[in-house]
Amino acid sequence: MNRIATIDMDVPQDPPPAWTPDWVCTRLVEAYRIEARLPGHVRRKLVAPWPAHSYEFSDVVGWDDARERVMDKWARFRGGVYASELSRMDQAQEWLRVQLRNYAGERMCLSGWAACIAYNHSLRALMVRKHWSRSSFYRRVDIGAGVIARALQDEDVKVS
Repeated sequence: MNRIATIDMDVPQDPPPAWTPDWVCTRLVEAYRIEARLPGHVRRKLVAPWPAHSYEFSDVVGWDDARERVMDKWARFRGGVYASELSRMDQAQEWLRVQLRNYAGERMCLSGWAACIAYNHSLRALMVRKHWSRSSFYRRVDIGAGVIARALQDEDVKVS
């Protein structure tokens, strides 16, 4: 597996014609990056004595750019995730549960690898904490991604 290609997620990539272990890894890292953007428990702070202004429908009717204002507001929302991104995240994380149900070690290594890449955590620290050797860890990541890719190919799942 080409480690550099799977880590460089900022470069837009076109999906390959068939499922490959590299593409499965790319999708899993993407899923964990989407998960990282989900809004979590945020402690509310009083920032102003007045609440945020909410508009009534009758106020918005006369606006020519109402749609653009709503989209702009959503774009500025910290941690915003679209429904299509959530479905892609759920699909990729479901592979770990369903396709690797009989491969507990591979599931742990592959999910740990993808989470560390997505959250910018140290893979070395994960391996030390779990008492995994580096060669065994990467072998299990490769095997897990290969099992998922073969299962998706056998099920004729469209590459996305």
